[in-house]
Amino acid sequence: MTNQRAVVLPEGRLRKSPGRVRWWVLGWLLAAMMINYMDRSSLSIAAPHMIDELGLTAADIGLLGTAFSLTYAFFQLPAGWLSDRLGAKPVYIIALGFWSIATALMAVGHHMWHFMTSRVLLGIFESPVSPTSAKIVAEWFPPRERGAAVGVYDSGSKWGPAVAPPILTYLILGFGWRAMFIILGVLGIVVAIGFWVFYRSPEHDRRVSATELAHIRAREEDSHAPVGHIPWLRLFTQPQTWAMVLGFVAVVWTLNIFVTFLPLMLNDIYSVADAALGWYTAIPFAVGGVGGILGGWFTTKYSKIRTHLAPLACKRQIAAVYGAALAICSILVGITTGHFTLQLSAMSLALFFCGALSAVGWSIPADVVAGSRVASLGSIQNFGGYFAGSLSPWLTGVLVTSTGSYLVPFVLGAVVAGDC
Repeated sequence: MTNQRAVVLPEGRLRKSPGRVRWWVLGWLLAAMMINYMDRSSLSIAAPHMIDELGLTAADIGLLGTAFSLTYAFFQLPAGWLSDRLGAKPVYIIALGFWSIATALMAVGHHMWHFMTSRVLLGIFESPVSPTSAKIVAEWFPPRERGAAVGVYDSGSKWGPAVAPPILTYLILGFGWRAMFIILGVLGIVVAIGFWVFYRSPEHDRRVSATELAHIRAREEDSHAPVGHIPWLRLFTQPQTWAMVLGFVAVVWTLNIFVTFLPLMLNDIYSVADAALGWYTAIPFAVGGVGGILGGWFTTKYSKIRTHLAPLACKRQIAAVYGAALAICSILVGITTGHFTLQLSAMSLALFFCGALSAVGWSIPADVVAGSRVASLGSIQNFGGYFAGSLSPWLTGVLVTSTGSYLVPFVLGAVVAGDC
C-alpha cells in the first residue's frame, strides 16, 4: 500500500520535465562528506600546535591516524549491513551526530589516550558515511546519472580537506586548536539536524514530481542492471569484490598520508608560516575535488560511448588508467622534494587521480549488486581499503621520525598504487 500511494501521485505533482530534488539531496551528501573529511583533517591542522604544547611526535600523530583508519575499516562491515537493514536515514543521522561529538571531544584531551579514544570513536561513527551515501545515490539517481552523482558527493572527501586548512588555521589562530575541534563538532550536529528534518526517500518526498520519480526509476538504458538479492556472506566469495578491495587500497593509502601529514610536511620541509600553510595545503585537495567530479562524469560518458562493453568493464579500464597515473604522481612527489612548486604540483596531480579513482570505485557497487546490497558491498570495499591503508599514517610517521625525510613514504605509496 505504501508503494502504491508513493507512485500514484496527485496531478499537481506532474511536470513535463524531471525536477531537481535529487540534486538537492546530493548537495546534502556533499556537505556531510566535506564535514566528514574536515573532521579527519583537523588532526593534521592542529598537529604542529599539539606537538609544541603537549610534546607529541610525528610518530604519535601517525599512530592517531592509524587508530582512526583501523577502527573505521573494521566498522565498515556492520555499518553497511545496518544501512541496508535499517535504512539510510536513521543510520546516517546517528552517525553524523555522534562523529561530531567525537570530534568535539578532542578539545578536552591532554594525553595520548584521550586523543586515541576520540579518534577511535570518530572511526566508529564515520564508518557508515560512504556506504550509506552510495546507497542513497542508488535510490535517488537512475543508472545513467549515478557515476556523475557519485563523483560529486565523493569529491567532498577532497573539498573537505581543501577548505579545512584555511578555515581551521584561521580558527586556531583566533581561538586556539581546542576551540577549533568544538566548532567543527557543532557544525556537524547542525547538519545532522537538517538532514533529519528534510530528508525523505524519493517515494515519500512530496517535493518529487511523478516525472522525476519515473526518471529516477528508469532502467531502460542499463541492460546490465543487477537483479536479485545476494546473501551478505556470499559477497565475500565474489572475485569482483576482492578486485574492488585491491583497487581501493591505492586510494586510501595515498589519501591517508595527505590527510594526516600534508600540513606537517610543508611545515617541516619548507617552514611555511601558519597563515600561508592553510592556503598551500588547500591547493592539492581542491585539485583532488575536481578530479573526483571529472572522474565520475567521465565514467558515465565513457560507459555510454563504449556501448559494446558493460559499464562495469569500462570502469575497470578507467580505474587501471587512474591507478597507474596515481603511482607515477606519487613517485614525483618524492623525487621533487626540495622544489616547492614542483612538489606542490605533483601532490595536486596525485590527489587528482586519487579523487578520480575513488569516484570510479564508489560507482561500481550499484553495477554489481541490486539496491538492497549496495551499502553492504561498498562497505566491504571500503573495509579492505582502510584495513590496508590504515598502516600508511603510522608507517609514514615512523619513517619520517627515523629518517627525517618524506621521500621513502611516498615512493612506498607509489609501489602500493602501482601494484593495486
